[in-house]
Amino acid sequence: MSLSSLHPFQNATSLLVIIPDSIDVEEESRFYDQLCDEPDGRASRASIHLSQGAPSVFSHDIWLGDGSGESLAFARDVQISGWTNVGDKLGGAYVVYDCVIRTKESTTIHAHKRYSAFVQLYRALRQSLPPHQQHFVPALPPKSPFARYRPAFVDHRRRQLQYWLSAVLLHPEIGACQAVRGWVMD
Repeated sequence: MSLSSLHPFQNATSLLVIIPDSIDVEEESRFYDQLCDEPDGRASRASIHLSQGAPSVFSHDIWLGDGSGESLAFARDVQISGWTNVGDKLGGAYVVYDCVIRTKESTTIHAHKRYSAFVQLYRALRQSLPPHQQHFVPALPPKSPFARYRPAFVDHRRRQLQYWLSAVLLHPEIGACQAVRGWVMD
């Protein structure tokens, strides 16, 4: 029998995590008892934090291990479903994007925004957010004055803006700030 057949991952360069064959029944029992003891059926955040590990990088209230915690963001889903050109190219035309925002209450909001509105939100966030949250706001896609009416360019920008808007609106803390709420409702 060769050595490689005994150790199929011996040449692996990535992290290999071995899952234990057994479950710690006592730990599971303690966790279940904590869940049952809480009036609303949830274990206290402190006990979950201790048993589940490190907190999320996004918030002090949300833990990656079990998804517990509270997100203050009001949005559940963000799409930019389309775009349209408004006006004629000679007389000040511009592109409007249809931002479809579904709230936690399953209400759908259609916000029609120009690229300049995204720039305004970006600037408002940079001015109003504390320094430790500003790095969660990605850079906006760049302007391109010569290609702005080409359908391929506008659709590519639509996808980039959808990524940007999702990162902002779905963030558990940034998505709840006044600048975001005002932008959506404006």
